[in-house]
Amino acid sequence: MSAKLLLPLALLLGSCASAPEPEAQTNSQVTTTPQTEVMERVVTAPAPTQTREQRFSAWKADFTARAVAKGYAPELLARTVGRAQINERAIERNDNQPEFTRPVWAYIESAASADRITRGRSELSEHSDVFDEVEARYSVPRHILTAIWGLETSYGRIMGDFDIVDSLSTFAFEGRRQRFGEQQLFAVLDLISAGEVREEQLRGAWAGAMGMTQFIPTTFRDYAVDFDADGNKDLWTSERDALGSAANYLSRSGWRPGEPVMAEVIVPDGFDYGQLETVSKTVNDWTALGVRPANGMRWGGSAGLLSAKLLAPAGARGPKLLVFKNFDVLKRYNNSTSYVMGIASLGDALRGRNAIRTPWPKDDKPLSFEDKKRLQERLTELGYSTGGVDGQIGPNTRKAIRAWQRDNGVVADGYVEQGLLARILG
Repeated sequence: MSAKLLLPLALLLGSCASAPEPEAQTNSQVTTTPQTEVMERVVTAPAPTQTREQRFSAWKADFTARAVAKGYAPELLARTVGRAQINERAIERNDNQPEFTRPVWAYIESAASADRITRGRSELSEHSDVFDEVEARYSVPRHILTAIWGLETSYGRIMGDFDIVDSLSTFAFEGRRQRFGEQQLFAVLDLISAGEVREEQLRGAWAGAMGMTQFIPTTFRDYAVDFDADGNKDLWTSERDALGSAANYLSRSGWRPGEPVMAEVIVPDGFDYGQLETVSKTVNDWTALGVRPANGMRWGGSAGLLSAKLLAPAGARGPKLLVFKNFDVLKRYNNSTSYVMGIASLGDALRGRNAIRTPWPKDDKPLSFEDKKRLQERLTELGYSTGGVDGQIGPNTRKAIRAWQRDNGVVADGYVEQGLLARILG
């Protein structure tokens, strides 16, 4: 609530607390209203209704005041947050991200499409000298960097034309990403203040990501590099800066050279799916449980000591994967299993390899965003905590699903399609 709205209420409360003594009454029928009742009426009176634009203006004023208190220039705030407008398209897209709303197999097939593979191989050839230099400095494979470049912006062809300040201000003002929005806005102010970007460059994707490899402002501020050494960190037009920055980000996030991202495996009949996602074992330990490579080959000698988790993104009927440390590193880019599988699949395809051989259960009818919320609500009602209701099937929700499945005689793989949803809702 703004200071202007608080002021009348404060004055009313003050007058109640310090009211003068009433004059003596000569008519015995005249009564006075107790002060406590007056105060109660004032406190419980509904506040004047504000329009959304008024609330947005109040938020901008509050954010500006806090930013100035932190030491940011008032003129900078006026030129950025002060002129921001609500971006309805950003809100709409935030609720319909493809990596969270599409079936995993549809997302991966799109990520590793024939066109993206063809274009990616062309970019690898055209910029081989850039990749040589980037690999030499950061030890991140060119096929992974090319896959990120291709999946994020179609190799720089689709970088987005949203006003970054508008989008981030919208998130910070309302919705489920308010903390994210504020963090990114402060990073934008840092970038402008330090001369890292120019204000007119602040165009990008709906969620605030910028450039060929789509860095959000905090990532840009903390990890972008001037790889071509021209005095400007240009992620929009310089392939060297964009690819070098992506490699620097992965390297500093813990990328392990020479280790895989994921490997498809086969599990034995009767396998305990309760070990999915939450249990980390060495490859040797997984092998002892009957888990073996899906390509019919054996693990190399050094692979046996690597630590990995087992995933079954489409349940017991779909492909199973051992995922390694580099899988988690790539999730720093986008915290979605589908996204990382898309990157790994495209990266393998660029090298002429097929990352996943087992057919997906495409006859399953996937859940919509609303279905997922209903699922979370019902599981919570039944005593299986999902950690909240947000329409996103994350680790907490899958843990709750597995617990329900175990208690109801269903393979505890943490996977729900329309048939099982009907049972849970039943």
